[in-house]
Amino acid sequence: MRLALLSTSVILSLIAMNPSHAQTRITLYSGTFDAVSQSYPSARMPGLALVNQPLTRELARGGNEIALDALPVAIDVGTVRFAPSSQGPRIASQRYDFALVDQNQLLSQSLGQRVVVEQATGNETRRFSGILISAGNGLTLAQDDGRVRVLARYDSFELERVPEGLSARPTLRWNIESPRAGKETFQLDYATGGLAWQAEYLAQLDGPAQSCRMAFSGAAQIVNRSGLDFPAAALTLVAGAPNQARPAGLAPPPAPAPMMARAKVADAYESAPAVQDSGEYHAYPLRQAVDLPNGSVQRVSLLDTAENIACLRRYEVGSARSGYRPSYPQVHPAPDEQTESVTTTLEFENTAKARLGVPLPAGRVRVFQADASGESLLGEAALGHTAAGQTVRLDLGTAFDLTARRKATDFRLADDRLSLTETIEVTLSNAKAQEVTVRVHEALGRWQDWEILDATAPWDKAHAQAVTFNLKVPAGKSTTLRYTVRYRWPAAVRP
Repeated sequence: MRLALLSTSVILSLIAMNPSHAQTRITLYSGTFDAVSQSYPSARMPGLALVNQPLTRELARGGNEIALDALPVAIDVGTVRFAPSSQGPRIASQRYDFALVDQNQLLSQSLGQRVVVEQATGNETRRFSGILISAGNGLTLAQDDGRVRVLARYDSFELERVPEGLSARPTLRWNIESPRAGKETFQLDYATGGLAWQAEYLAQLDGPAQSCRMAFSGAAQIVNRSGLDFPAAALTLVAGAPNQARPAGLAPPPAPAPMMARAKVADAYESAPAVQDSGEYHAYPLRQAVDLPNGSVQRVSLLDTAENIACLRRYEVGSARSGYRPSYPQVHPAPDEQTESVTTTLEFENTAKARLGVPLPAGRVRVFQADASGESLLGEAALGHTAAGQTVRLDLGTAFDLTARRKATDFRLADDRLSLTETIEVTLSNAKAQEVTVRVHEALGRWQDWEILDATAPWDKAHAQAVTFNLKVPAGKSTTLRYTVRYRWPAAVRP
């Protein structure tokens, strides 16, 4: 994958490229894919996209009004920018009209307008026509013959038109002064919720050996729940989610609704996009236009398949990676015996030497292994944003054929209560058909001053409160690790 550096660090600039090209451009941020997928379209739904849309309109000389109701329901009106391409026209004002809320609002704004009302009585439906003079707790009509009809109950009504100032859909309106008549192209920019994306990766291992080779590829899943279709849009995917200020007094967005009933999944694979470094984020401009129908999940290529990547499948047991440091000596005996799960992990280097070496956006990794029947799923793991040059470590789940038992075989607290000696045994059992190496993480968390007195296997210091052992376990057999540790503390410290 090619890495290209931009000279500017402003994300907004990504949606302003090639302004002469009459195509909607969308810059889409990651981080809220699940929340958007499980939300119904609403004014405050999660997600963040920056939209740049060209609009061409015929203007008359003098005053003009432009209205646009093809808008996403979660548009952030405060971010709207509307500007002509030439120097002539001038934007005099901008207004946003909310959509109709309910029929009570519609009726209250229709006073003085002719209305036709239907009222069902038994098997008969009666129709009344007149000028609406009151709405609320029924309707009051001034009929053509001069009488006033009061309807305490009605079943339906019909208006000749939507009242002035109300819109069936959210609508942006601009008053424009133009010194000449003719066509003019405007650029409309805004931010909206209801769109998001996330990375999906596929790792295909060549066999069961711990030292392995794999093929690695990536795709982007793009969800559109904004309430608006975006046909043939030019997309730039950005790995990262900038902070969004919420006005004081606004509650957080509502909890996600159930998963959308209709998820139109479409494949739009093309060659993977080049990566662009843009300030604090990484951007992936797609090379082909993408249709984003409302209520759909779109899949596009993100990372071309990299073959023959060196990888290492590890088996690990223990939870000594937290770095906990006790504030006083822990002198209570450990449980006699505990059964612990052995976790399968996959590691590889995100380097050019390893045939990768590109920024990897956060997403899900599905790991498969080739076998006699084709492929089997080893597990899934979450991958965080990973810069080029870093080591990738994925937890794939529990190893079914490996078990571990841990017990304390000796525990001695000195008479002066200034030291403690403990002997631990960890027994690993392997029901697999091949030998495996298991990394054992042991937390030495009783006190900060510790010393390994003896051990049946070499060890490495993982951090200030932990050591690790690498044990080979033959096929169908067990291996036992035994070590003794001594903790000491000064008289001023009391357990």
